[in-house]
Amino acid sequence: MRLKSLEIKGFKSFADKTVVHFDENITGIVGPNGCGKSNIVDSIRWVIGEQKISHLRSENLESLVFNGSKTRSASGLAEVTLTFENTRNLLPIEFNTVTISRKFYKSGESEYRLNDVQCRLKDIQNLFMDTGISTDSYAIIELGMVDDLIKDKEGSRRRMLEQAAGISIYKTRKKEARLKLDATEQDLARIEDLLFEINNQLKTLESQARKAEKYYEIKKEYRALSIELAKASLEGFNLTYKELNEHQDLETDKKIRIDAEIAREEASLEQDRFAFIEKERELQTMQHAFNDLVQAVRSKENDKNLAEQKLEHLTEKETSLKDFLDKAEGQIKGIEESIGFTHAHVEEEIKILDELHSQLQLLRSDVDSKRVVLDEKRSVVNVLRADFQQVQRSQFEAEKKVAVADTSIHNLHRTIQHIEDERTQRDFQRKQLADELFLKEKELKIKQTDLVQLQQHHEYTKDQILQTQTILEDLRNQLAEEARKLDAKKNEHDLLKSLIDTMEGYPESVKFLHNNTGWNHRAPILSDIIYVKEEYRTALENVLEPYLNYYVVNNLQEGLQAVHLLDENKKGKANFFLLDKIQNQDVSAFTNSEESTDHKLEGAVHALSVIDVEEKYRALAALLLGNVFIADSEDALENTNGFVIIEKNGKYVKGKYSLTGGSVGLFEGKKIGRAKNLEKLQEEISSQNYVVERLKEEIQARHNEVIAFNEDLRESAISDTEFEIQQLTNQGFSLHNKLENLH
Repeated sequence: MRLKSLEIKGFKSFADKTVVHFDENITGIVGPNGCGKSNIVDSIRWVIGEQKISHLRSENLESLVFNGSKTRSASGLAEVTLTFENTRNLLPIEFNTVTISRKFYKSGESEYRLNDVQCRLKDIQNLFMDTGISTDSYAIIELGMVDDLIKDKEGSRRRMLEQAAGISIYKTRKKEARLKLDATEQDLARIEDLLFEINNQLKTLESQARKAEKYYEIKKEYRALSIELAKASLEGFNLTYKELNEHQDLETDKKIRIDAEIAREEASLEQDRFAFIEKERELQTMQHAFNDLVQAVRSKENDKNLAEQKLEHLTEKETSLKDFLDKAEGQIKGIEESIGFTHAHVEEEIKILDELHSQLQLLRSDVDSKRVVLDEKRSVVNVLRADFQQVQRSQFEAEKKVAVADTSIHNLHRTIQHIEDERTQRDFQRKQLADELFLKEKELKIKQTDLVQLQQHHEYTKDQILQTQTILEDLRNQLAEEARKLDAKKNEHDLLKSLIDTMEGYPESVKFLHNNTGWNHRAPILSDIIYVKEEYRTALENVLEPYLNYYVVNNLQEGLQAVHLLDENKKGKANFFLLDKIQNQDVSAFTNSEESTDHKLEGAVHALSVIDVEEKYRALAALLLGNVFIADSEDALENTNGFVIIEKNGKYVKGKYSLTGGSVGLFEGKKIGRAKNLEKLQEEISSQNYVVERLKEEIQARHNEVIAFNEDLRESAISDTEFEIQQLTNQGFSLHNKLENLH
């Protein structure tokens, strides 16, 4: 083994990637002070596992990473790689070139790599244990170690000689062996305590097992009684629900009757309102009569005014007549004066008088005729005046009649208009009520249809809820059962894994070989390569019990290597099956025993048919079990034909000339096929987990369905619809009454 190269990157002063090749002629590194010689030694010690930071001349791990300079930025990673030549196979590894790397990040993460495969520090220490290379080895000389050797500081010279002689590795192994011995003694003490406790607890456990069986029986009875009680409770709930429904129907009928009474009262109130309208009409008629009386009073007042006007006219006529008389008297005086003047001039005018006498006579006759004409004219004027007054009176009467007629016509028009408006309003109200009644009846039919649909949906949803709750209860019971099975399998898995990890029940020699890497420690034990169906484990373990601790090795060399290890370490003895020897034997008769007529036994099952074993171990299984049959009863013991007969539950084993049997222990059948059983249990646990999770998901889905069904019961919608139907019915009655009153 020789160091070929050293690769440093980001470690202390080595910012860039630096590779140092150690050829055959190179034995050391020299250089001026401060050039990094000691850092190279520190890097080698660091990569092979130095954990004390003080030995690397640093304060902490972060200071091992290049911290930067004025011209260079800091590095985030320190990495060192050692490459060894392993052509002589001094290192216990099959590679000719071995590369060891260690990385440290400033974030605090660290890793070791062996041939670019991540590994542990322990793996590297084990790799170099027999080579003399370690963190305190003198194969790497650093500054100060020579002075320590000269001064023999802290026995450094002795340690160097021991390392050179190869003694230090044995001291290390001795220390580890002592630690293992101490741990083994503690384990033995613990095993003795466990055995003592187990022996003390066996009877208690058997009692507990009987109690558990009784508990499960009582639990089963309790479950049956709980189901009966739930059924009885459900019947009681159904009766209560039925009574509540009947009570609800009664209350609904009562409510309908009350609503009908309210509708009748409203109809009566409507009739009273129409009576009130009739009273208003009578009042209106009386008002019209009152208006007629007022009109008559006004007519009388008009007559009074006409009489007063006539009186004023007569008064004016009297005044005019008095004026006429006054004028006539004035005329008479004038005539008298004229007569006096005439008498005065009579004498003077006698002649004229005589002359004029004839003229006077003519004039008198003319005056008389004129006076007659005047009287006639005056009488005509009086007639005309009387006619005028009569016309005026007739005109006043006509005007009065016109005024009265206008008032009557206006009143009649107003009455007719009022009657027309009222008739139009009634027609409009009747039409509006008819339309509203049609809409209400249509809406009532729709609501009744909706109510029927809602009630049907409600009943259907209730049935769905009951069915889903029944399914949910079954699923919960199934989940409890499956969860119990899962817990039982997990407990069995944990116990079996603990037994496998601690190799409980195996000799110390078997445990030693199982944990020792100095031979093919991965070789299986017979009990681990055979998987037996659960009902046959106890029986086959009784037959194979002497061989269950045997190792199955490939050849004689592997077996001898293990024997030498046991002898060197004084760990007792172990037994081995040699596969290459067994496979060379002719075991075809046993491996095909299922088809061979010579290897059949009536009332028994061939042992090879109830086991599961890998093909390469089939010959070994055939060698051990080819002549073994499993019987269900003692009838098969009468004619065994030289076969080994075992009872299914392990009560007896019948050989050709021997019989062994008795009671079956509580822990028998737990040793064979542990590894296979653990794999099967892991698969069963995964499958059972899947079943449990699927049941939980289905329960959650069913629970969500129940919640959705409860939300979809629509009880409030049914109540609202019934209330709306009642309101529409009452409104229909009211509209019918209003229409009847309007006719």
